[in-house]
Amino acid sequence: MRVTLQPSGAVLDTLPGEPILNAAQRLGYECPQSCRNGNCHVCAALLVEGRVQQAGEMRDHGEIYTCLAQPQEDCVVLWDGVLALGELPVRSVVCQLTECSEMGGDVWRVRLRAPAGKPPRYYAGQYVMLERENGEKSAFSLASAPHAGRDLELHVLVREDSARRLIEQLQRNAMIRVEMPFGDTHLSQLPDGPLVLIAAGTGMAQMHSLIEHCREKGFPHPVHLYWGVRRPEDFYTLEEWDAWQSIPNLHLHKVVSDLCGWEGRCGLLHEAVCEDIHDLSAVYVYASGSPAMVYGTLDALVAAGMDAHQMRADVFAYSPRP
Repeated sequence: MRVTLQPSGAVLDTLPGEPILNAAQRLGYECPQSCRNGNCHVCAALLVEGRVQQAGEMRDHGEIYTCLAQPQEDCVVLWDGVLALGELPVRSVVCQLTECSEMGGDVWRVRLRAPAGKPPRYYAGQYVMLERENGEKSAFSLASAPHAGRDLELHVLVREDSARRLIEQLQRNAMIRVEMPFGDTHLSQLPDGPLVLIAAGTGMAQMHSLIEHCREKGFPHPVHLYWGVRRPEDFYTLEEWDAWQSIPNLHLHKVVSDLCGWEGRCGLLHEAVCEDIHDLSAVYVYASGSPAMVYGTLDALVAAGMDAHQMRADVFAYSPRP
């Protein structure tokens, strides 16, 4: 039988006599339930369409217990809290400030510690929302990787008043409410092939998380990082940079776009990528920057032979191109 879950839209194909909860868990979904802890009713849902058999009774509407309900025909069930494969629950936690320091290039390192108990769950490459004193929320990529546990790291560019006020709020209160995780440009699973990471400015925070995750997991394929800024002084200091340089399969490139004449590379990020990697057919590309930068990079790499589906960026979700 086929069970459609609302509001997620997930569709479960159940086996004969199989309860809905068992089918969802067999298919890899994370479901609200606490049967083994003796807490009943946690798995309750609302039967909208269809018929189920539950504890010897036939039901065609109303509340059901998914741990008992066996579909007798195709059903529609309203069941909140079901997470799709690889999806993580969004949580709101109050974090303690443990560090707020300048990194150079007008960028500040913000380190937060989540409450003890359940450590925050996220994938490398995801982002958080920080709640300001006026209730507004601001998005920042996580520079930390999941193995850091309770410790979260952000890189904040402080050139505008709004960012300056956020830093002042953190320093004044030493606490802030954080919602997480968000974003589908992440490494829930490591790819079986080379990675190309393209970052503009503090887009480096997201790539920092990806690199640290690959480093922790012993990722065997080449990783090419291209970090671009307008001027050399816009590069900020990363504590792990020296250690990264000793990793054999990690290739680091800094690129300056507006001011040539320094000792490093000049030009646009996609130009550096195409100059170094002549065959883009087998790479997995992650990009972080402004919409104009990301879409310009996408177009250039597609023109150079990359399939558009090989590139991932949060921009595609929050600023889709017509």
